Amino acid sequence: MSWPHGNRESGFTLIELMVAIAVLAVLLAAAGPSFADFFERYRLRSAVDDTLNLFAVARQGAVEADRNVKVKFADSTSDWCGGAIEQTSPSTVGDPVPLDPTACVCESAPDSCLVGGENLVVNAGGRGVTIGAGGTTVTFDSKNGTLNPLATREVDFISSSGRYGLKVQVSALGQARACWISGKRPIPGYRECQT
Repeated sequence: MSWPHGNRESGFTLIELMVAIAVLAVLLAAAGPSFADFFERYRLRSAVDDTLNLFAVARQGAVEADRNVKVKFADSTSDWCGGAIEQTSPSTVGDPVPLDPTACVCESAPDSCLVGGENLVVNAGGRGVTIGAGGTTVTFDSKNGTLNPLATREVDFISSSGRYGLKVQVSALGQARACWISGKRPIPGYRECQT
């Protein structure tokens, strides 16, 4: 029996479905490296943005509380963290405030990293991002938020594949900014670091 022309069932044939799956597989294979590259840059930018925020809040906290604030990065370059702590109060009324706050220990005691009563820590957090030099310390002066001593400080951040790198520079005046490291692939939104 033949079907009348107007009553044909609609749907996909097995061949049409297989062709659609093959085309989709080719598109996914072509886009895979692009997605991986996107997420690698995203994780790097996230670590740098969190660090820029750490420096900005630490600087603001130093000026608002009228106490020096120290930011220190852990010695590890792969499982890194950075934390800030403000000067402690003098033990006895009339004693001078200690000039240099002790560093908080972000890797084992992140609760020790306090500025203005708030926990101030940033960490690698499984991002696969490494830092160039662990143990970096930056101290913001209580009077005007400048660095103490007056010298530029830098922290390098390298992506998991090593293709991308961003540098966070803190000027002697205490302002932090990021740029992409020469010799690494450029990242949109950042300028190349000047030597």
